[in-house]
Amino acid sequence: MLLAFADKPQRQGWLTIFPVVAADHPEMSYVLITDAIRRGVVTVEEKGGGSPPHLVARNRGSDPVLLLDCETFHGMQDNHSTNQTVLLGPDSVTKVPISCMDPGKWSCEEMQQGFMDSYENFPLLDGQVGVLAFFGKQLLGLDALGTPELYASVHRRLVTGYLMTALSAGPPGTAETPAKFDDLRALATSMQDAERVSAPCVGSGEYSTLHGRVTGGELRHNGHLVHLSVFPNGAVA
Repeated sequence: MLLAFADKPQRQGWLTIFPVVAADHPEMSYVLITDAIRRGVVTVEEKGGGSPPHLVARNRGSDPVLLLDCETFHGMQDNHSTNQTVLLGPDSVTKVPISCMDPGKWSCEEMQQGFMDSYENFPLLDGQVGVLAFFGKQLLGLDALGTPELYASVHRRLVTGYLMTALSAGPPGTAETPAKFDDLRALATSMQDAERVSAPCVGSGEYSTLHGRVTGGELRHNGHLVHLSVFPNGAVA
């Protein structure tokens, strides 16, 4: 179980981000997919002709590798985005479900260059494991990882994704005010009331989907939260 709380809001324009900070967290020796590919430990290949479409991920390392939902892969026959968070077991071959031409929420490094000045408004905090993002009072999404070490590697990528969403959305209604702590109570209730349905887990761990006023996915491994992703019902992550 991950014990965490929402810290004071960080803002730029109509985008409000509440850092999610862990009060305690377990040790997790997981490697993120981008780092594993860079080190040559994992290879990802497109598998054509299959239904439903999928990628084949080969982990030749001795540590589990974390592949987040909406992670985008370029340079293949098509651009692909993963449908759920997957934990690749050590020395394993895993079929990963995908969608085509979905830009995903995890920005590439080139996109991050355009938001360098904005990162000062959304600093990474000690012990931070996630973010709660709002556009005005509208929830954009919640992402939380199992440890600060895991989250720190994706902080800028995730913030950039929300900055891009806010930039493309334009200003909300003129009477609307930025999100405050009171808005978190309604979200907490929606998350508590959401039905959790066990779903097929293509890698290691246990995977559940959330259904209700919010939707999303939750991956656990050995009783610990690995990744929680939540967004408004009907929204696309």
